[in-house]
This record gives sequence, C-alpha cells and structure tokens, in this order.
Amino acid sequence: MENKYLLAKMTWPEVEEILKETDIALVPVGSTEQHGPALPVDNDAYIATEFAIRVAERLWEKQKVVVVPTIEYGYSPHHMQFKGTVTLSESTLANIIVDICTSLVHHGFKRIILINGHGGNTTAISNALHSMNNVVLAKIFNVDWWTFASDIIGEVVTRPVFHACDMETSVAWHLDQRVLEDRRVDEPGRSIIPGFVEPDMLAPPPKASVAFMMKYITESGVVGYSTKATKEKGKQIADVVLERLEEFILKVAGA
Repeated sequence: MENKYLLAKMTWPEVEEILKETDIALVPVGSTEQHGPALPVDNDAYIATEFAIRVAERLWEKQKVVVVPTIEYGYSPHHMQFKGTVTLSESTLANIIVDICTSLVHHGFKRIILINGHGGNTTAISNALHSMNNVVLAKIFNVDWWTFASDIIGEVVTRPVFHACDMETSVAWHLDQRVLEDRRVDEPGRSIIPGFVEPDMLAPPPKASVAFMMKYITESGVVGYSTKATKEKGKQIADVVLERLEEFILKVAGA
C-alpha cells in the first residue's frame, strides 16, 4: 500500500507517528514540458515520482522513508515553443524547493533527498541547496536519476542521449508511462557548435555550454532515437537506478 509512505495520503497524526520511525523525506522534482509526439508532458515528473515510490517500497522493511508530493513544474523556458509546456523561473523553482524543505525540517525531517527528473532544473536546485546550506538545519541532497546509471545507459541505448530519446522513452515505458508507440520518431538533433556543444549527454570532451531553444535543434521535440526504445532497456536502466538509489538512501540514513 502506497499510503504507508505517501505524505499526501497521511493524516497529521500519522505524520507525527512516522516521524518517530524516520526523518528521511524523498521529494520528486519534475517538469511539465513537451516530450515529443509519443510521451506526455508530465514525463519528467512521472519518472521522478515512480523512482521515489518504488525505492520507498523496496526500502520499507529496512529503512522507512516518506515520499513528499511531487513538484510538477520545473524550469523549461527552452521548451516553450512546443504546446503544453508550463515553466517556472529558476528563482521561483529554487524558492519552492527551499520552502518545501524548510517546512519539512520544521516538522522534524532531518534528511531530505530531492529526486530530480529534469536536467533543466539542475541550476535552480543547486541554488536552492546553496541558499539552505548552514541555514536550514538538515542534510539535503539532490539526485539526478540518470547519473546513477550513466555507465549502463552508455552500454544499452542508442545515442544521442538527450530528450525523449531511446533512454528516456525506454525508462518511461518500463515504468508504465503512457507511450504512443506509433508516434515515436527519430531525430538526432542539430549540433550547436560541432565537437563542442552537442545535444548528447554522453558526448565526450571537450565540452562547452550555451543557452538555446529546443526548436533550434529539433522540429519534433525529440533529440535521439525513440523508435529504438524498448521496455527491456528501460528495465535494465531502472533496476540499476533503484539499486543505487536504495544504497544511497541507506548510507544517508547512517550518516
């Protein structure tokens, strides 16, 4: 039963009781943005939420955790040329994260792990962590879930790995996300500065970065080969993410 670890489904006395057994809260952070023709706009939030729920289930007998309601919106202005995208400013997202963490700490949570599902959120999350450092009296961590399986991702998927690609579609599909199979497309994306600024998370050095709009590198909203996606690849990646996320949480619990 998910109710045992979902904060949103608890009454306040139940929260008071669970705080006697754990001070660890998981906060999924996602986005509401286009993911090409085959994936819904909630995909980043969906994946982050699923990882939080599934690791809580895996851990329950060893280490209880509480899963906080997902932050459904992220920093996505670069996707705004595609319909359905809703973006926050970086400062708004950072402030939301700070306010959520401050509230959790007020009630007694001392270890908070953000599970991030959107690469565009990383600067806002970093800013939030820095602003809370030595101010909000808790250990607060961030996990970009794909970094927990970057070695496996490089072995099993077709590059580029960037957006609504083989990797993201495979993981979403395995996690029971809505995938419109007949609308999957392949679009590797246009290089911004060839050899230096490439739409590929696995691109080797040298690397530089620049702000850009997604329409500049893709017409469909996909950067990668979503037709190559399979549930089997998604399971390989998700299993590693969950195994390592479980290990990380147990180490945080003992820290």
